[in-house]
Amino acid sequence: MDKIFLSIFHFFNRKKAAFVLLVSLFGILLMSIASKISFEEDISKLIPENTENKQLQKVLNTAHFSDKIVVIIDRKDKGSLEDLTDYAEAFVDSVTHQLSDYTKAIQGQVDDDTIYETLNFVYENAPLFITDTDYKTLENRRQKDAIDKRIEAHYKTLISPSGFIAKQTIVKDPLGISLLAVKHLQKLGIHKEFSIKNGFIVSKNESHLLLFITPKYGSSETNKNVAFAEGLYAIQNQLNTAFTDRVSSSYFGGTLIAVANAQQIKKDIQITISIALTILMVLFILFYKKLSIPLILFTPTVFGGLLSVAILFLIRNTISAISLGIGAVLLGVTLDYSLHILTHIRNKESTTELYKSVTKPILMSSLTTALAFLCLLFIDSQALQDLGIFAAISVMGASVFALIFIPQVYTAKNTGATGRKTLIDALSHYPFHRKKVIIGAVVLLGAISLFTYNNVQFNKDISKLNYMPPTIKKAEKHLEKLTNAASKSVYIVTYSDTLQKALEANDNILIALTNLEQQKRITSFNSVAALVQSYKKQVDKITKWNFFWTPKQKDSIKQHLITSGNQFGFKPETFNAFYNLLEHSFSPLKLDDYSALNTLSVDDFIASKNGFHTVSSLVTLENNHVDALKSQFKNTPNTMVIDRQAINETLLGHLKSDFNTLILYSFAVVVLLLFLFYRNLKLTLVTCIPIMLTWCITIGIMGLFHIEFNIFNVIISTFIFGLGIDYSIFITNGLMQQQQTGIDTLPTYKTSVILSVITTLLGVGVLIFAKHPALYSISIVTIIGITSALLVAFTIQPILYDLLILKKRTLN
Repeated sequence: MDKIFLSIFHFFNRKKAAFVLLVSLFGILLMSIASKISFEEDISKLIPENTENKQLQKVLNTAHFSDKIVVIIDRKDKGSLEDLTDYAEAFVDSVTHQLSDYTKAIQGQVDDDTIYETLNFVYENAPLFITDTDYKTLENRRQKDAIDKRIEAHYKTLISPSGFIAKQTIVKDPLGISLLAVKHLQKLGIHKEFSIKNGFIVSKNESHLLLFITPKYGSSETNKNVAFAEGLYAIQNQLNTAFTDRVSSSYFGGTLIAVANAQQIKKDIQITISIALTILMVLFILFYKKLSIPLILFTPTVFGGLLSVAILFLIRNTISAISLGIGAVLLGVTLDYSLHILTHIRNKESTTELYKSVTKPILMSSLTTALAFLCLLFIDSQALQDLGIFAAISVMGASVFALIFIPQVYTAKNTGATGRKTLIDALSHYPFHRKKVIIGAVVLLGAISLFTYNNVQFNKDISKLNYMPPTIKKAEKHLEKLTNAASKSVYIVTYSDTLQKALEANDNILIALTNLEQQKRITSFNSVAALVQSYKKQVDKITKWNFFWTPKQKDSIKQHLITSGNQFGFKPETFNAFYNLLEHSFSPLKLDDYSALNTLSVDDFIASKNGFHTVSSLVTLENNHVDALKSQFKNTPNTMVIDRQAINETLLGHLKSDFNTLILYSFAVVVLLLFLFYRNLKLTLVTCIPIMLTWCITIGIMGLFHIEFNIFNVIISTFIFGLGIDYSIFITNGLMQQQQTGIDTLPTYKTSVILSVITTLLGVGVLIFAKHPALYSISIVTIIGITSALLVAFTIQPILYDLLILKKRTLN
């Protein structure tokens, strides 16, 4: 294989112009193809999807688990209820005028017009909102003596100061049908600890007011929501200043948390990575004595990345942005190949010697690493499959390109290298495998790992990986205290390919939840079924209304109202609107008809996507009742209980199991390939045992210090695994070459490993200074894994080679 690359080198070395032109054209072609690909920004794509959870994923992707921003407005000691509502009015006006492009709706303000609109809507569609209990009440109210009492009460109301306001409702609805019906809409409404005062949702002690903002963009669209968040905080600062010592506000919501996460990640990466890259560039320039070395070093990596994205575009139109982001971190593996070639050239090997030294280990490393990454295809997660393909192609492309490109642009003649040794050179010549203290330390770590390996836990709570600023944390605790949110919240979702079937299932859910609330098996629930019902149920309710209001009953109630009204001076035509209601021919409502209601947002409960429909109900209950609720609805058709935290834990638990399987597959592939390359069982063991030992020590140290795996750093573990493979192969080949030639070539291989370790620690490990929990977890696992790989490769592997290949110890 080295002869092929040597021939390619000589061909292009004679035709430099053709080489530059070909590389440039190929690079432009790859960039043009790669630029056409589109990305999906959906973190759920990381979660495995199989036949068991496919329906669940479909529901999760369709349903609106309303992610509102809660505005908590608090009255201080010097403030009053008027100050509280004045602040709220000013806030609503400011958001409406300044942030309308980012806001879909603001809920929590209920003015008189809105109340009348709701009452009118319910009145005009009365049959749809009347229950069996209400019919019993109406049966009593339409009796002669009951009508006499109501007319008398209405008369007293009309002659009172508030009579003018009540007149419109009384003449339209003397029996109070709309008030009976509207009370059922509380299942969509206000928390029991709050009531409506001055047109706003205010706590009973008049100290707190809540507003709910529905953002126009989803939490994942952070680019658009950054301006929204900045605008909200600007309004907050302005109003807090205006109402100093009287009223203040705080915010809580997923959109703001997502923005804070994105900004913190950006800040952490900008600071840490910029410092790390600066140090790396200076280090490489000084070590290789060439200003253009950063460009030479990273060109194969960039080429490999472009090649993989271009091929992914040809395979599928869209790829996961998350997988590409993680893959960009994993591209650090490909720097090994460039560093390896540069180090050999720096030591002034001839071109023939160079290709004999580096071709086999680089191709072995890239192929084994690529196949290890391709094992991600066995996981039923599109994002991880994309990651596997991206990483595998990048690794192979970068290794081949590095073998062709770097010897053309970087030669020993141009290095200006002298005999002066650097600290890295000194470390590469240091006999780690002959130092008993170092050997003992590695052996001790291995022994400890046997006992701590199983202590490592998998953190399945993805919310703990979010960065939450202190202000939002404080607001969350405050909101929990106000709403008594210590209890558990779960969703019950009905679903179907037709909206009517989903609504029919939801009609039954309302009955079940009402019974559970009466039995005190749940604390409370919010359901749209009190407002939006299936066509079938609406027809049944209209039929029941018509059965209740027979022509005889209509005539009777009309006579009773006229007779009773005459006693108080009411004209016979006073209640004509009500008589018209009784004569009206009702028909079922369509979903669009509910848009007339500004008080309630139907979109919070009903969602449709690609011909799939869901209807959600929010249930609050004690933690110890959750399992019973799940059991009750387990076999209910087209119904699913969504405990978002438990589902994440379950699905991510599957991901953990899949990764355990993945590691086994990857290791099996590596062992097989190494055996095929070396065709020697002992050489295979010399290379594989350090890989396995590195993994065990890494997990053991994590278990010792109670460091948890999570969805992010468990993926980075593939990166560590890939580097561990590279280091083992490089050291094995260095030992073999040293044995065959009798020349001390091992330090050259060790130099490239040390440079790789430094690159990784500065590039990824430096994120240990990040404030974001996910970045910190990635860095700590990287530091442990890479350091373990270095120690094992430099200490244990030469000893194994001596024992199994040279048949002697070299400990003295």
